[in-house]
Amino acid sequence: MFKFKKNKKGFTFTEILFVAIISVMVIGAILSVWLLTYSTWTGETERTHLRVDTMKALEMMKNDIRLSSLTFASFYPAGSGPYSAMSVPVAKTDPNGFYTLNANNEIDWNKTVIYHLYTDGDGNKTVRRTAFDPRDNTMDEDARDAQLTGVAKAGTGGEGSTTDTEFLQNVDTFEISSLSPIIDFYEDSSSAVKVGKIVFGSIKLDAGDHTFNFEITGQNDSSSGYDIGIDSMMINPSGSVRETEYYNSTFAPSGALTVSGGSVSRVHNSLWGNDNYLEYKPGGIGDSIEILDHYDLWRESEFLNASLNNVKRSGEEVYMEMDIPISDTPPEKDGEITWFSYAQAGDPQQGGGDGELLNLLNPASPPAYPVAIRTIVTKSYLDKEGDLIRVKFKSSSENPLKIDAAYITRRNNNEDGFENLDPAGLDIEEYHMHQRLFFFDEYDMDSDAKTDDMAGFVYVPANGEVWSKWTAFPLIIEDSTGNDVEYFITFCVSDPTGVSWPGGWSFDAVDTDCTYWEGSVVNSYYTTAGYVDVLQYAGTPEWNTLNVEESDDIFITANIDIWDNNSSIESQIFDTTLSAPEYNEIKWSKYGPAGTDILLKARSSASIYMTDASDWDTITGSSSNPHSLSIGNGRYVQFLAELSSDGYWEAPGATLSYADYIDTQVAGQPYDFPEDSGEPYITGVYSTWIDDVEIDWPGTSRICTITGYIARRDDYGQAKFTVDGEELIKILSIHVKTAKEVQGRTMGEENYIEVQPRNTGK
Repeated sequence: MFKFKKNKKGFTFTEILFVAIISVMVIGAILSVWLLTYSTWTGETERTHLRVDTMKALEMMKNDIRLSSLTFASFYPAGSGPYSAMSVPVAKTDPNGFYTLNANNEIDWNKTVIYHLYTDGDGNKTVRRTAFDPRDNTMDEDARDAQLTGVAKAGTGGEGSTTDTEFLQNVDTFEISSLSPIIDFYEDSSSAVKVGKIVFGSIKLDAGDHTFNFEITGQNDSSSGYDIGIDSMMINPSGSVRETEYYNSTFAPSGALTVSGGSVSRVHNSLWGNDNYLEYKPGGIGDSIEILDHYDLWRESEFLNASLNNVKRSGEEVYMEMDIPISDTPPEKDGEITWFSYAQAGDPQQGGGDGELLNLLNPASPPAYPVAIRTIVTKSYLDKEGDLIRVKFKSSSENPLKIDAAYITRRNNNEDGFENLDPAGLDIEEYHMHQRLFFFDEYDMDSDAKTDDMAGFVYVPANGEVWSKWTAFPLIIEDSTGNDVEYFITFCVSDPTGVSWPGGWSFDAVDTDCTYWEGSVVNSYYTTAGYVDVLQYAGTPEWNTLNVEESDDIFITANIDIWDNNSSIESQIFDTTLSAPEYNEIKWSKYGPAGTDILLKARSSASIYMTDASDWDTITGSSSNPHSLSIGNGRYVQFLAELSSDGYWEAPGATLSYADYIDTQVAGQPYDFPEDSGEPYITGVYSTWIDDVEIDWPGTSRICTITGYIARRDDYGQAKFTVDGEELIKILSIHVKTAKEVQGRTMGEENYIEVQPRNTGK
C-alpha cells in the first residue's frame, strides 16, 4: 500500500503555465531589445559608410578642383546652373612636387577629369569620375563641352578614358553651383587704399560686347557709406588691363558707362594704375554702375613696358604726348647732342681751354673788335639729324661774354653759306638754309622788366655756358641727291671792355676772355672788315666777297643739340593666348591739331620674340582711326605709334606757318628776320598725344576669369558683380546627398563643400 505524506509540495499546472508565459515574455523582451539594438547598429554602420564614402569623394573633388583652373573648366548642362557634371584640367607634379611647364611657361595640363551624375535603367544614381589621360590640349572650348556632354549622357568616356563607376554610390543629390561673391570695398583708412589682385569670378564669354555690373548691396558694419572704387579690370586668360577711368572719358565709346542712381567721377593719384581710379557714389542700396566692354581686345593705356622716343606721360588722365622741348621759361628740356666742338677739333680738353680771343685769332697782328667768327660744322662729326636745333656757347673761366648775334647756315663752299629760298614747290630741307638764333633775355638787358622774352643777343657769365632757344631748322646729314651737308655757326662779339654788363658783373682786360678748342686743320673763319654794322656782317650767309681769315681752332661754340619731330611708341609684345587669332581693327584716343599726324602700325608673330614678324620699316600703317588690320594671325601682337608735328613761328601778336615765315624773310635782307611790333617770331611746335590704343579680335568662347584692382576706404560699401546679368563662378558649391534603404528605413548623409579653383595656369 502507498502512503501519502501530507506535507510534500510540487508545481501545479497553473504554476508551470505561468512560469512558461513569464519566460516567453522575458525572452521576447530580450530578443526585441537585441533586434532593436542590431537594427540601430546596422543603420548607423551604413550611415557611417555613407558619410565616409561621401567625404572621401568630396575630398578628391576638392583637391582636383582647387588645383585646377576655371579658365579651362566646363559645366553640364548649359546655362547658369546648378550643374550635374563638370570637367576640369589636372596637372601631374614632377619628382620635386612642382608642376611641369610647357614652352609658353604655363602649366602643362596633362589630364582631364570629369565628375558626372549617372542614373541607370533602374533609377539608381551614382557619381562617376572619368579621366582622359593624357589630355588633348588641342581641343577648343566647343570640343571640350562636347566631350563633357558625351560623358554626362553616356556615363563613360569611351576609348581613351577610364571611368570609376563606383566613385560614389547611393546618390540622391549631386549639384554643382556657383556662389556669386559680394565684394567688400571697406578698409579702416580715411584715404583710399589700393587692393588687388581681386578675383571677381569666372564666366563663359562669347565674342562681342558684354555688360559688367556693380550693384550696391550694403556696407560693412564699420563703414559709413556705400561708395565703391574700381581701379582696373582684366579679362583672363589674355588679361588685357582695362583702366576703368577710361569709361568715364570723352574718348570712350557711346554707352560705355551707365549709372543707375548716383554719380561717377575720376580720382587722380599716382598710387593708382595709370594714376586714376573710377569712384562711384550711389544714392543707396540697389543703385548700380554698368560698364560695356568687348571680349576680346587689348587696350593699351599705361604703356609701362613700351619703348618711348620723344614721348612722355602727361595730364591727369595720363596720355602719351610728344615730348616737345620748347618751354616759355628757361631752362628748356634737353635734346640730343649731335655735335661736339672738342671732338671735331681733336682736343682732349672736353671743357675747352681759356685764351685771349684776339691773340688766338691772329697772334702776329690781332684783329680789332668787333669780330665775326664762323665755326665749321663738318658732316663727319654730326651724329644725328633733327628738326629743331639749339647751340651752346661757353665763356672763359675768368671773364663774362656777350654775343651780339648768332646764326646757323648750311654751308655752300669754303666760307660761303646758302641763303633761304622761296619755299614754293620745295621741301623744308631745300628752302630753309639760314636762321638766326634767339636767346632768353635772362638778365633783362633790354630793360623791359621781363626775363623770359626773346632776344637776338645773349650774356654769358664767367665760367658759364648758355643754350640758344630751340629754333626750327632742318639739320640733315645728306641732301636729297646724297651729297654730304655741312653747316656754319656764325656769331659776332663786340669789344667786351665797352659792354654794359648785368649788375654785379665786370670784365678784366688782363684775364682771358674766351674758351677755345685747339685743332690741327681749318675749323673756323673770322673777319673784322666789310660791313660797318657787324651784326649785318655776321648775319650775311655769303662771305666769299669778304676779307676772311682761317683758324685751326674752334672758339666759344661748344655743342649743337637737336630734336626730331618724329616721335614713336613701340608697344610691349602682347600675348592673346590664342594660337591663331583673327585680328579685326586698331583704334585709339588722340588729340592731333592741324600740323600733326599719328600713324599706327601693327604686326603679329607666332613667337614671343617677334622673330618672324615684319620689320616696322616695311609696314605702311595708317592714320585712319580706326582702320582694319591685315597682319596675319600670330598669337603675339605689337603696335608702333608714330607721332609727328610741324613747326610754326609765333610772335606775341601773330603766328606764321613755316613757309610763310621763310617767304617773309626772303623778301627782306638776308640778315633780317621777321618781327611783329619789334618782337621776333619764335619757333613753336604743335603738340599731339595718343592714348587707349585698342586691337580687337573675335574671342574664342570660353570660361574667362574677371580680375582687377579696387579702392577701399572707411566710407566705402559692398557690391555684387555680375556679367550680362548672370552671377559669376568664383566659389563652387558642391551639394551631395546619399541615401540607402536599410531594413525598411532610409539612411541618409548630406554634405556641402565650397571650393575655389586657385590656379591661373601660369
